Amino acid sequence: MAVAKRKSLHILLAFTLLVSLFIPSIALAYDIKGDSDNPTLTIHKFEQEPGAKPGEEGTGLPGQNAEGTAVEGVEFTLKLTHKYDVENDQWIEVNDGKTITGTTGANGQVVFTKDQGLELGRYEVTETNGPSHIILNPDPFFVDVPMTSKDGATLNYDVHVYPKNETIRSDVELVKKDEDGNPLAGVSFKLYNADGSPAVDNEGKTIPELTTGADGKVKVAGLAAGKYYFQETKVPAGYALNQTKIEFEVKKTGDKGQDIEVVWKKVDGFVENGVITNYKTPVVEKDAEGKQQVDIDRDKEFKYNLTIKTPKDIDKYKALGLTDTLDNRLEYAGSWEVTGTAEENIAFKQEGQTLIWDVKDLSKLKPGQDIKITFTAKIKPDAVLDPEETGIPNTAKLDFDNDRGWYTKPKDDEEPPTDPEKPTNPPVVTPTEGGLKVVKVDSKDNKIKLEGAEFKLTDKDGKVIDTSNAGEVVKVNGVVFNGLLENLKTDKDGTFNISGLTPGTYYLHETKAPTYTDEKGNVKPYRLLTKPVEVKVENQKDLAYEVENSKSGWELPTTGGIGTILFTLIGLALMVTAFALYLRRRKSEAQVG
Repeated sequence: MAVAKRKSLHILLAFTLLVSLFIPSIALAYDIKGDSDNPTLTIHKFEQEPGAKPGEEGTGLPGQNAEGTAVEGVEFTLKLTHKYDVENDQWIEVNDGKTITGTTGANGQVVFTKDQGLELGRYEVTETNGPSHIILNPDPFFVDVPMTSKDGATLNYDVHVYPKNETIRSDVELVKKDEDGNPLAGVSFKLYNADGSPAVDNEGKTIPELTTGADGKVKVAGLAAGKYYFQETKVPAGYALNQTKIEFEVKKTGDKGQDIEVVWKKVDGFVENGVITNYKTPVVEKDAEGKQQVDIDRDKEFKYNLTIKTPKDIDKYKALGLTDTLDNRLEYAGSWEVTGTAEENIAFKQEGQTLIWDVKDLSKLKPGQDIKITFTAKIKPDAVLDPEETGIPNTAKLDFDNDRGWYTKPKDDEEPPTDPEKPTNPPVVTPTEGGLKVVKVDSKDNKIKLEGAEFKLTDKDGKVIDTSNAGEVVKVNGVVFNGLLENLKTDKDGTFNISGLTPGTYYLHETKAPTYTDEKGNVKPYRLLTKPVEVKVENQKDLAYEVENSKSGWELPTTGGIGTILFTLIGLALMVTAFALYLRRRKSEAQVG
């Protein structure tokens, strides 16, 4: 029994020794990928949007499902840290191991081979350079060549790795303020790439026009790294559209390139770190004698005031001036003056009905201070309003160039980039005029109207009113009258009418009295007025004046009638009496002698 047990033990021991001879062969029965004599390391570089989900865990094998976009231009540096001893299957640490560099191509891949100095060993892999639109990985990773699979079943001499980079994206905020530092709503922008192409979002769609809200801000989310510029497209009324490119760049910063920053290009007085200031356009306000509606006598001088409201960036302007083209019914009276700058700083010229003032040196203007130009004008004597008009309007035009793409006077025959606001509520001057109605009546019975009386109309100095230059303004009895207002005759109704007279005091002089027929059928004159009648003309009124004439109180006898004979007889009697007295006196003197 003991012999049998001992024999079984020997058989088991022999079997164990036999199996042990084959164990190394069993241990080496794994899958081999690649060529141990020509090892390779392929790095596949991809970029992903911020917040993207992690990809599959790396296996070191080709064909891995890696999401993202291939990145060209990423430089990798490989540093050997351990050599691999194939015969002894040992990893030997080395100091100052050699380095190899390579850069990904258009397909996002870089392949390291034996020809480039790749040997079996462990490498520290570092991203040492790359394009500006991605964030480089600051932390190195390690790769073994060959690489043993996680399950230990594969020894891989053709290693593939799939590192990811995050695409640089940043939110961009632009703040719009007015010249007083308050948020400015209603300013619209378009966003462009530096080359002028429309900027796109992270889905590749063109970013639409953006408009500032009540907080004065526009925001763009997730803008990719690169250079851009905002361009103003619309501004609120009263502000100057600024065509200056508002340039900025989304870029990585910091020692390791891990920080993202929006860097704005500064424009003095306009752009400061994403805060953009808009200034009001200069405007001109015009009035006549300080009012918007003035009634004025024709040919009487009055003053127009042109007030330029200058913006706070006037010191950066290239030109500023005024053009006032007078209505043809108006005329320049020959004088002007200015406040807000020295008169010698203003150049003036007249071209027919057009008056032009230009500022010579804008640096002498005080930002925000008004400039006021006052000039004299007159309404021409023949000025007539159209039926629908209430007065003669006149508007001044402001000419300026703010050197930022906004101007109202074209340069080199170019059109202005946008139409300036049209001036509103221009001042209106209305020529004053009134009418006069003269009614000639009998002094004892005013119901009797006297035809045929003739008058002249004069001023206080007795000068007859002359309407020779009045065009169609003055009318007598509804008919245009040009000439001296004399020989004005009352009609069968005892009247005549004059319209279109300048308000004031006038004097009616009767130059021929009317006549009447007495009870015997004789035509006799009324007494001629010895004094002129003072009359007044008021604006927009037709005043009537009754002028009385009285009949004479005595009558001259008819030539050859009884009255003449009586006077003749009396005269003869007186002559006979005188002669008799003379004879008696001579007789007495003779007797005495």
